[in-house]
Amino acid sequence: MTLTTNLMRAFALIGILALPSILHAKTYSKSTRIWNEYYPDHNCKVQSCARNVPPKALEAFLEKASYFYPGKLTSNKWIMVVDFTQHSKQKRGYLISTRTGKATAYHVSHGIGSADGRGKAVRFSNRNQSKMSSLGLYLTAETYHGKHGYSLRMDGKESSNSRARSRAIVIHGASYMEKTFINSNNRSGRSWGCPAVAQSLSRNLIDKLKGGSLYYIYSD
Repeated sequence: MTLTTNLMRAFALIGILALPSILHAKTYSKSTRIWNEYYPDHNCKVQSCARNVPPKALEAFLEKASYFYPGKLTSNKWIMVVDFTQHSKQKRGYLISTRTGKATAYHVSHGIGSADGRGKAVRFSNRNQSKMSSLGLYLTAETYHGKHGYSLRMDGKESSNSRARSRAIVIHGASYMEKTFINSNNRSGRSWGCPAVAQSLSRNLIDKLKGGSLYYIYSD
């Protein structure tokens, strides 16, 4: 085998290995452009600008939030976007700083009624007793201590999630959202419709979001 052939194969392999990075770079670039449209004062060459948030979910959230609650995109320090097009073994909830655009990813559960049995959420409802997740824009409200410990109530602001409070759709911690459970089962656990997170992370997340932050659950 000639040196030229070896080099060609090596370059081809490098190209294959680099392809995911190129695709990720394009995704990040699109997300930062979207973010910069709504936060033009952010320098996205230096700041994170939501670069790891899926662009479709991010854009859908920012369009809706800027129309209905523009003040909360700047007056509140934190917002959160959950992308239910992703598998539940992935960290698909993004806590975003409105000061820098830095996004921290979390595992977030969907309702057992929304599940396809293979780790994805495929159906959604606002009905009582459906045990399904509800899509749309929420405003976080007050904290309380309930059967899941420290929890955060939310109010649904759309027809798709308007019964959130009466259905007790809240943010809370759960053992079935810990890494050990997810790694063992190749999916997260499922709630009765609440966007639950790991028990070990819930208090910090709730304290950041409580008291009127924007929270958005997205799917196709």
